[in-house]
Amino acid sequence: MRAVFIGTNELTLHTSQLLVDRGHEVVLVESDRQRIDDLAEDTDCALLHGDGSKPAILREANPTQTDILFCLTNNDRTNIIASLVGRSLGFRRVVTAIEDPEFETICCELGLED
Repeated sequence: MRAVFIGTNELTLHTSQLLVDRGHEVVLVESDRQRIDDLAEDTDCALLHGDGSKPAILREANPTQTDILFCLTNNDRTNIIASLVGRSLGFRRVVTAIEDPEFETICCELGLED
C-alpha cells in the first residue's frame, strides 16, 4: 500500500511509522522547510516540501500510484481544499480531517465522506 499524508502532526508521524514498519510506502507532505529538515533525520518516509493543497505538489506525490491521501493539517479549510484537489487529481481514496462540525455537512455534500 502507498499512503500520502498532508501535515506532520504527532498522529501523522506515529501512523506513518506504523505503516512503514509494516512494509508500506509513505510520503509526508509538509510546508514548513525546517520541519522537513528535522524529519529527514528521524523518518523512513519520503518527504515532499510544499503546500499540500496545491495541485503541483499533489501531482508530485503521484496520485495514480497512491492508495490513500490523508489530509491531516491543523486547518479544516486546508484539509478540505487539499481533499478536493486530491480527488480531482485521481487519488483513489481521500481522508479529510475536520474539527469544526459545521463543515461536516459541506464535506458530505462535496463527496468527502471519509
